[in-house]
Amino acid sequence: MLPVRVFGMKAVVFRGSLGNLIHHRQNVSILQHCPSFEIHRSSRYIRHFVPSVINLPSTQKIINSHSLTQGRSICLTQVSCKKKKVGKNKNQTESPAVSPNEDIIEDEVLDDPQFEYLRDQSRLLGLAGLDARAGSGGVGLMVLQPWVKWGPRMRTNTSSQLMLEEAVALVSTLQGVTVAAQEVVNVKSVGGKTVFGKGTLERLTTQARTNKAISCVFISLDIMRKMQIEALEEAFGMRVVDRYSVVLAIFHQHAHTREARLQVALAELPYIRKRLSSERDRLLVAEREKRLRAGLAKLAGVRAQVRSNRARSSLPTVAVVGYTNSGKTSLIRAITQDSRAEGQDQLFATLDVTAHGTRLPCGVEVAFIDTVGFIQDIPTDLIASFRATLEDAVCADVVIHVRDVSHPDYELQGTTVNGTLAALPLPTTTPIITAANKIDRGTTRPSDQLDDVHLVSATTGQGLDELLDAVQSEVLRVTGRKMWKFALPTGSREIQWLRGATGIAHEEVDTTNPQTTHVIAVMTAQELAAFERNFGRQLKK
Repeated sequence: MLPVRVFGMKAVVFRGSLGNLIHHRQNVSILQHCPSFEIHRSSRYIRHFVPSVINLPSTQKIINSHSLTQGRSICLTQVSCKKKKVGKNKNQTESPAVSPNEDIIEDEVLDDPQFEYLRDQSRLLGLAGLDARAGSGGVGLMVLQPWVKWGPRMRTNTSSQLMLEEAVALVSTLQGVTVAAQEVVNVKSVGGKTVFGKGTLERLTTQARTNKAISCVFISLDIMRKMQIEALEEAFGMRVVDRYSVVLAIFHQHAHTREARLQVALAELPYIRKRLSSERDRLLVAEREKRLRAGLAKLAGVRAQVRSNRARSSLPTVAVVGYTNSGKTSLIRAITQDSRAEGQDQLFATLDVTAHGTRLPCGVEVAFIDTVGFIQDIPTDLIASFRATLEDAVCADVVIHVRDVSHPDYELQGTTVNGTLAALPLPTTTPIITAANKIDRGTTRPSDQLDDVHLVSATTGQGLDELLDAVQSEVLRVTGRKMWKFALPTGSREIQWLRGATGIAHEEVDTTNPQTTHVIAVMTAQELAAFERNFGRQLKK
């Protein structure tokens, strides 16, 4: 019997009944008023449910009273009809997303109302939904960059101004946020209760309180203690956020696929856990972490199968990594001419790994894989949440490290990416090609520091041919492919087979003998053996 309770004229199905919903013949008439339901009459069960509500016609007879008593006293889930999936047009272009079929993850894994109050308590998404004091103009932000000017925590690999500029760029990525004030603030250390000295704090709080455009304060430290945030919020009289929470807010804004949302939800937990005060809350976080990791494990398993299928089809992969906003996606678009790779001039525009196919000059098909960008001063817990996504880079045949050669922090950004790659199980044998992008904007780097990199511009196309030649050389080397030259009858089955199964670098009809075509093909040892089995020809290397 269908476990249903009726409230007014809405039928609400219990969550525990969403497996196989057995129905009796007298109940089918109700569901036939929802044409998008699929009624499987032979096996007598209903398929394809998603959370929502079934509206019953006012004249329709309700399910018999006996069935109304069968509902269990557990959490309710509203249910509505879901349209039957239509078969895909064979000519339709495949989605570029590398993400596996995400329907295997239930909505309840992500949408947990009981967890929302923990977000509120931890002030995790401090910028989300916050109204500016000046009206409805969004969030007006004061950006403060603490700078240790002396002592062991003094930084020598960058400047205070560059750090401030990156902090401003971070919050400017968020929708509805404007920077109303920005300042580098010298401090003795960042470990104190209020971070700033007494006199400095009084000056900053007075400035924030008297500026009507300021409704929130962003202190650009990786992650602040709960005690620090509470003390600073009391002093400023408004919301205070740190770097971790800002980056998470950006991730929430840019997470479109279910896998990306799962990873962002997992990245929240270390931040929330440090602000818990009760054992009940700790158990709730532990249970949520377990469910999120299980969901990601399911997707990781399917992703691994996708990589396995790629390997069986001998499709080489080139992972493109780099600092956020270095131009990774724009470079992929310039190389592959894939319009779906749409670069944006903002930080963390890419959270979902995507694959874009093209042919190298030698004719070999490859997949260029776009990845999430890196950034400095981000706790390892946050990047660790995206480890499953970064596995596509770990398993790639070749890695391209894209660097913004026009950026003043060129060296620090490169060090940040190299450090993150070193923390991944990337095989030491994987070749890494460095592409210094945005050369069209100029560079302040001495030429002798750019000898071992490829100077390119995704905008103008400068240096792309040389970069592709380098990628091709490494792809052929690591995949064991070689070039073979031979002459074949024009239009023969041999040529057709080579076109479909391998990469043809050159194909030219003999001018003196049009019946013969000279072909240069790139093949693996397995492809060569298959060709010889099919056609019995010995090729010349």
